Amino acid sequence: MKLKCLVIDDDPMICDLVKHFCSKLEEIEYCLSANTGNDGLQVLSQQKFDVLLLDYHLPDMTGQSILEIRSQNIPVIMITSEKDFAALAFDYDEIVDFLVKPLHFDRFKKAINRVHHGDSNSKSILQDDNDICYIKDGNKYVKVNYNDIHFLRSEENYVAFVLHDKTILSLIPLKNVEALLPSHFKRVHRSFIVNLNKVEKTTLEEITIGSRQIPISQKYKKEFFEILNNKLL
Repeated sequence: MKLKCLVIDDDPMICDLVKHFCSKLEEIEYCLSANTGNDGLQVLSQQKFDVLLLDYHLPDMTGQSILEIRSQNIPVIMITSEKDFAALAFDYDEIVDFLVKPLHFDRFKKAINRVHHGDSNSKSILQDDNDICYIKDGNKYVKVNYNDIHFLRSEENYVAFVLHDKTILSLIPLKNVEALLPSHFKRVHRSFIVNLNKVEKTTLEEITIGSRQIPISQKYKKEFFEILNNKLL
């Protein structure tokens, strides 16, 4: 099924950019736009959409007001210029992701993919940009720099994000997290993903990161050591 999109943003250039991004994705049938909250609500009342891209700051009302009174209960991707607002936005179950201005196509595509594939666990780790993510810890989101994550450990339906000074436990399968991580994170075991930048020492059987020893399984051993050899070159 192709997605019908509506973007509500008071900046015509943002609306045009979102429409341009949408035109590049096969998953999207079309994208309409509105520049005020009232205009957006009127469009929502007249036509059915599959995803709403919503600016938080509008000239006549806030994006939060639209979330409260809109007629369609559809997935929402928030658009904001305030990075720290992102975690607060997820008080609403309908919000599946957020985009921080200036918008970039690769990040936009990931957000649309979350809607298109209906990933119910995707909100456990939210990407801000190439360096920052928000990890859901209980009923709050914790802002984390990817470089501060040493490794990830699977604990049944949870993932433990192990940092230097703390561990964040989030309800999401490890396989779902793996697809969201930057390229310097690699699976080395069915229960472990490591940050290659944090590897201090390795043998054929295990990796040392700080005081922790992480096993390397046979399934992932060849790819892991090929990557290490390339880094040495």
